[in-house]
Amino acid sequence: MYKATLPDGTSLAIKRLQDSQQSENQFVSEMATLGNVRHQNLVSLLGYCVAKKERLLVYKYMPKGTLYDQLHGSGAQGKSMEWPIRLKISIGAAKGLAWLHHSCNPRILHRNISSKCILLDEDYEPKISDFGLARLMNPIDTHLSTFVNGEFGDLGYVAPEYARTLVATPKGDVYSFGVVLLELITGEKPTQVSRASENFRGSLVDWITFLSNNSLLQDAIDKSVIGKDYDSELLQFMKVACACAISGPKERPTMFEVYQLLRAIGEKYHFTADDDIFLPPLSIDADNLDELIVAK
Repeated sequence: MYKATLPDGTSLAIKRLQDSQQSENQFVSEMATLGNVRHQNLVSLLGYCVAKKERLLVYKYMPKGTLYDQLHGSGAQGKSMEWPIRLKISIGAAKGLAWLHHSCNPRILHRNISSKCILLDEDYEPKISDFGLARLMNPIDTHLSTFVNGEFGDLGYVAPEYARTLVATPKGDVYSFGVVLLELITGEKPTQVSRASENFRGSLVDWITFLSNNSLLQDAIDKSVIGKDYDSELLQFMKVACACAISGPKERPTMFEVYQLLRAIGEKYHFTADDDIFLPPLSIDADNLDELIVAK
């Protein structure tokens, strides 16, 4: 990624693709499709450049950088993010991903969701990036899309079923998003848990599973957000995150359900305006979420 500054002072983000296997015609066709994908919680593709083997994508620059940097040090400059900001980010990101899964035409799988591809504008409004680098879901068979070139995504975010199926599904995106939610509420990295015991050698999801099995799940919550009248919200949020990160894909909620659950938790903050995701009524809510949380 590069930051470009135009003569008038406007900043842009330029993504340079490495070793693109697509022909120029394929690339141009895909860019034409992605150029029409517009949502308030997605990073808009403003343009692209094809020159011999070079493939450059042009996006709006996001001044707050990535969620990963904000959570884990470099963006936050040592200051922890307040809980309402974390909740706002989770709701907006869930809305963008739910729109890709359920309302976009053709529907799109991200396949590489992580806190590094959730960018933040000056108001901490989240924008999902890199969704256009996954292949579009087959409009005829929209419930799954096979992996191409063995790209599994970042360590710590990959759903466990991928190792045996090599197939990307919407529920795989839900698992990855669940890891992001766990990052938001614990403040921990997906593969390096600083608060785990010295002999612990697992991922963030493994740590959460261990604590849950020993009735210590409350110990996972970031200490900087505890004791500030958010306890009820934190508990409900943790339940949603755990439901997303369940090992069995059939047990996970859909992204639309995740968005609606998070939106209900943050209702008093009025983070969201009118909805642009039109689907049947939600089949679960925050009160019966316990039914979703099963042993891993």
